[in-house]
Amino acid sequence: MRRTALLSVVALSLIAMATTNFASKANSAASKAEDDFQLVKVADGIYAAIAKSGGLASGNAGFIVGDGGVLIVDTFFTPAAVEELIGEIASQTKQPIKYAVNTHYHLDHTGGNQVLAARGVPIIAHENVMAWQMTKNTRFLPAPADLQKRRADTAKQLSETPADQKDKRTLLERQLRRLDAIQQIKLTQPSLTFGVGELSLYLGTREVKLFTLPGHTGGDVLVYVPDANVIFTGDMGWSKTLPNLVDATVIDWIKSLDLLLEHHGSAKFIPGHGEVATRAEMGEFRDYLDGLLSTVRRAIDEGLTVEQAKDEFKLPDRYKSFAFQNFAQPNIEDMYKELKGTKNTK
Repeated sequence: MRRTALLSVVALSLIAMATTNFASKANSAASKAEDDFQLVKVADGIYAAIAKSGGLASGNAGFIVGDGGVLIVDTFFTPAAVEELIGEIASQTKQPIKYAVNTHYHLDHTGGNQVLAARGVPIIAHENVMAWQMTKNTRFLPAPADLQKRRADTAKQLSETPADQKDKRTLLERQLRRLDAIQQIKLTQPSLTFGVGELSLYLGTREVKLFTLPGHTGGDVLVYVPDANVIFTGDMGWSKTLPNLVDATVIDWIKSLDLLLEHHGSAKFIPGHGEVATRAEMGEFRDYLDGLLSTVRRAIDEGLTVEQAKDEFKLPDRYKSFAFQNFAQPNIEDMYKELKGTKNTK
């Protein structure tokens, strides 16, 4: 029962963060990339698409341009957001989209896969994504009947809201836009996978290295561009944002971040959530996980139950400005269960 509650927190967070109205444009605002993500040039030919709160993207994505094609990293939460990203790519280069990568299976990074699959773009991921994409992701999608009811209720509210209440109407229109976008998601598998290790791709003369590290889901791929010293971390890295630990093995994750900082400390990092980061922000995130581990380990040593550990937990001041504060309590519970050996990641 507790596990269901934790998953509900994650699912509701995805919906809240996420999300164009394909089905009912009469009631919803038109889709604009600037409403959903901020495009940031990180290096020559390398762009981060930083998700905006309340938009259709939910998680970060981005793309890499070479002299022989483009690679997209992650496909956001909704097909609409990926279509917007494709439009942004077309404004930056005439190179074709050659590959896409899913950094892990979570829906806020794979929800737009169907768009690229329909275009015949190979989608590359860890082999575990193939096992989990169509099964585990169902936890993060509301039931169709629930979505339809939410949409009907929101549309009714909008129809009953006077024209002079512009702020309220705008909020309701955005909610409709999100709900319509979520209804368009069709879980779609990657087309190519690999296991532990490294895979090199070439966009003409530009090399891109994919490599795996354990920690966030057990099926994470990071994307490294050697000539620019830029790494797309997916959700292996979070910048000034509390993480989702629903599938995590934090003990492994800390070790992976130590390795990443040891070997790539001078890199620019494009995280799964939050702004483009440097070693400082990545180290800060690593320290959050390490502090969480120590805090919960101490609580267990003192004989506290998980509920007692949550009641006594006080988020350190340095993390109180982080986004996703609603993950603080679930983080304690997930960490507790990991240390007790009772965490269910199936």
